[in-house]
Amino acid sequence: MIAPLKKLIVCLDHTDMDQELIENACSISKIAGTTQITFLNVIREFNMPEAVLKEFPHLMDKALDERKEEIKGLIENHFKCDVPTKIMVRQGGETKEILKAANEIKSDLIILGKKKVSDSVLSTRVARRSPCNMLIIPQGLELKFDKIFIPVDFSDYSSLSLKRTLMLTEKLKPKIYLQNVYQVPSSYRYSGKTYQEFAEIMKGHATKDLEVLIKKVETDAQELIPVCSLDKDGKIVDLVIKEAKKKNVDLIVMGAKGRTTTSALFIGSKAERMIRMNDSIPLMIIRKKGAMAGILETLKDLN
Repeated sequence: MIAPLKKLIVCLDHTDMDQELIENACSISKIAGTTQITFLNVIREFNMPEAVLKEFPHLMDKALDERKEEIKGLIENHFKCDVPTKIMVRQGGETKEILKAANEIKSDLIILGKKKVSDSVLSTRVARRSPCNMLIIPQGLELKFDKIFIPVDFSDYSSLSLKRTLMLTEKLKPKIYLQNVYQVPSSYRYSGKTYQEFAEIMKGHATKDLEVLIKKVETDAQELIPVCSLDKDGKIVDLVIKEAKKKNVDLIVMGAKGRTTTSALFIGSKAERMIRMNDSIPLMIIRKKGAMAGILETLKDLN
């Protein structure tokens, strides 16, 4: 049984995206079994001369209090849910403070906004070391769950992505696309088949494997639709994004190939590339339970 997303952290950045993130946090909390949402804003550190600090000792405290009041006003105006909320405003490095907060409250999901492709540094850094699931929402998008896209490679990670998605959407009855990207091995020419013929053989196996996976899940609430895509040049993530856009999906869900050793809570290269390249579809990165182990050690490497 996969646990609900009880505790969420929503990372606000003091821009016009904050309202969107607050509203989207409400949307996911309605289906995720959420019991607490923490709205976090990190004020970046800046060098202050010692003399100035002595003359104005309460400067930062007042700045933190002012930011809290601003966030409180946004929540009152735009958060239309009954879930209890908490406000955290901190000073420091964004990545480190987000991860520290996630550890402190034992968060199940971190929600971040993303303005454009070039604005993926924070998302990537947090994802690499995140102790929990992550949801990255591009600017201007309303979070919906009518059509969901899951890249599937039949590993434990993609299986976890599917199970998490089915749990979250069991009452919504969405369309869920399961995409398997298949390739033609370079040794195909020794089979006596042409490239096209061997591609059809590989497609047949991919289709069969997806059918077996769908039958194994046996769900009546959600419609599972197999999608097979041929990768000709090693650009799997490009194919995922292209097909997801073609289907006009509301959300992409991917598993993170993270490890739980002290300093190796890193995601797989495909998930990281997806974070960097995608700026048009909300993306959820799913972590295995237990990835919280070692998070304090990873913070030592961050400034």
